[in-house]
Amino acid sequence: MEPSIFMQQFVAPCGYLSKLRVMFTHTLSISLFAFMGIFYSGHAFAAKEDKPPFYKVTWQGQHAFLLGSIHVGKADFYPLANQIEQAFEQSDVLVVEADVAKADTMSLLQQFGSADEVLLTQAQAISAEFCQQAQQLCRGLEQFAPWLQAAQISLVRFGALGYSADEGVDARFVASRQNKPLLELESVAFQFELISSFSDNTQIQMLDEAINASDDEMLALISAWRDGDEAKLAAIMEYQAGESDELISKLLWQRNHSMSTTMLTYMEQHLTQQLFFIVGAGHLVGQQNIPDLLSQKGAVVTACWRQNCQ
Repeated sequence: MEPSIFMQQFVAPCGYLSKLRVMFTHTLSISLFAFMGIFYSGHAFAAKEDKPPFYKVTWQGQHAFLLGSIHVGKADFYPLANQIEQAFEQSDVLVVEADVAKADTMSLLQQFGSADEVLLTQAQAISAEFCQQAQQLCRGLEQFAPWLQAAQISLVRFGALGYSADEGVDARFVASRQNKPLLELESVAFQFELISSFSDNTQIQMLDEAINASDDEMLALISAWRDGDEAKLAAIMEYQAGESDELISKLLWQRNHSMSTTMLTYMEQHLTQQLFFIVGAGHLVGQQNIPDLLSQKGAVVTACWRQNCQ
C-alpha cells in the first residue's frame, strides 16, 4: 500500500496537504518493495534512458498516447525519453486523472478530511513515536483523517529523500503543456470522496505504512518505474495491498474500468485531435489494468518499448 498504491493514486491538498497523488500510486498512488530486493542505487543514468510504462492507443482510426507516471520526482527525470517527449509535443490535448487547479481545497477538507475522536485516537497511537521527531508536522495534521495524515507524511518523507511533488510527472507535464487544453478523467473531489470512504482499519493501515515503510522500500517504486519493469511494479502494488480487498478494488480495479471507458469517450469526442493521457503507473500493470481493459473494449494498444510507436 503506502506509499505506492496510496501515494501513487491521490492528490493531497495544498499547504500541509499539498499535491500528493500516490500511489502510482495508486496509482498511482498506490508500494513498497524491500521484499523484492529492489534497492535504490542512485540511478546515475540520464532521464532519457528511463523507460516508464508508455503505450500507443488506436481507437476508431485515431491515435493517442498513454504514459504511466509517478507523482513525485526530481529534475533529473527530465526530459523523458525522446519518443515520450515527441509524442507529447505532437499531441493536442493533455488528459490527467485530476486537475488540481480546479479543486476547492478548503471545501473538500471540510467535507472529507475529518474523522471521529475514536479514529483520531487510534491514529495518535500509531504515530506517537514518529511525532516525537516531527512535532510541528504532526500538530498540523492531528485533526485530519488518518488517510490525509498518511498522504502528507509520505510526501514529507519523499521530500527528505530529495523528491518533490512539483517534479512529479503529471505536474511537470501540466506545467509545460503551453496552450494544450487540459482534461481530467476523474476529479480531486471524486478522489477525496473515494478514499475518505475507506474503513477505519484501512486508514490506520495506510498511516502505519506511511510511517514505517523503510527508505529502501519507498525508493524501490521509483527504481522500478525508471527501469520500466512492469512486472516488478505489479508485484509491488499487489504485495503492498496485502489482504486489503478494499484497497485493490477501490483504488485500482474500479477506477481502471471507469478511466478506460472515459479515455475512449474522450477519443470519440476529439476525433481530429491527438490525446496524451497520464495516469499513475499502478493503473497500467497487474490485474484489470487499463491497457488490457482498453484492448477488451476493441482498442489496439501498443507497448512502445517493445514495438515502434512512431
